[in-house]
Amino acid sequence: MKKYFFTLLSAVFLINLNAQTSYTINSGNFYYTPQILTINVGDTVHWVNDGGLHNVNFDINTMTGISYNNPESFSSTSTNDVDMYSHVFTIAGTYEYDCSVGSHAANGMTGTVIVNNNSSSVFNIVSTNRSICKIYDLFGKEVTSQTDGVLIFRYIDGSIEKKILFK
Repeated sequence: MKKYFFTLLSAVFLINLNAQTSYTINSGNFYYTPQILTINVGDTVHWVNDGGLHNVNFDINTMTGISYNNPESFSSTSTNDVDMYSHVFTIAGTYEYDCSVGSHAANGMTGTVIVNNNSSSVFNIVSTNRSICKIYDLFGKEVTSQTDGVLIFRYIDGSIEKKILFK
């Protein structure tokens, strides 16, 4: 039974390895963090409002009045809500954006999302020096130490990684 469960779990993991990833960008008093984010086509970015009235504007540069000429243009409505906006990036390219509320952009509330074509596979996963923010088990429960099994690592840069660990 253990072998069957492990085989099934491994298959699910490998199928989902190329699945889209979700990233979080925090927004607050004249900042987006991270200010520059690199993702793959099909990934989702969620903007979280840490406080204040903000939006994400991928259309017209608030400071110059000129189009960003992003691969696609969009803009969210200004909000005080914690869940500001989410977007699934389907076109590769470099996207510049700002907060068009008041003088937020002029005070540094600007960002960049770089969207790469999907090219990851089981055989070309590259390890990076990212800082772990939180670790969750398969059921979404936060764990304090690295235990055996399927774990989901959330990094400070907003990326998420699934791993199977056996000691």
